[in-house]
Amino acid sequence: MSVSTLLVLPAGPANAATERVCAGDDNVPQGFVKVNDYWDPTRCGNPSSIFPNVWVIESYTDKAVGDEMVVCSGWRPAGWSTLNSFWDPTRCGNPGPITNNMWSIKRLV
Repeated sequence: MSVSTLLVLPAGPANAATERVCAGDDNVPQGFVKVNDYWDPTRCGNPSSIFPNVWVIESYTDKAVGDEMVVCSGWRPAGWSTLNSFWDPTRCGNPGPITNNMWSIKRLV
């Protein structure tokens, strides 16, 4: 799936500038971070094995200084700081073992 064929959902409080892309760093456009992932057997290669083949990404460029986001660990853009990390078994890989798979981040500049 190319970046030009992203599914864009309407911006709003619950999903401000949220998009779905096939898993892979090359599919994330500039200004977006990964906030979740999931398996969809009907998209992105139609995998029969359960693994997160679709990424949910969210724009960070539309956030004001002081705004916070919750992102998948490892997805902190420049100008943001990590406030804390935590485990969410329902997001970002759905890890069974307790591992800090999420970061709460804050925009500094």
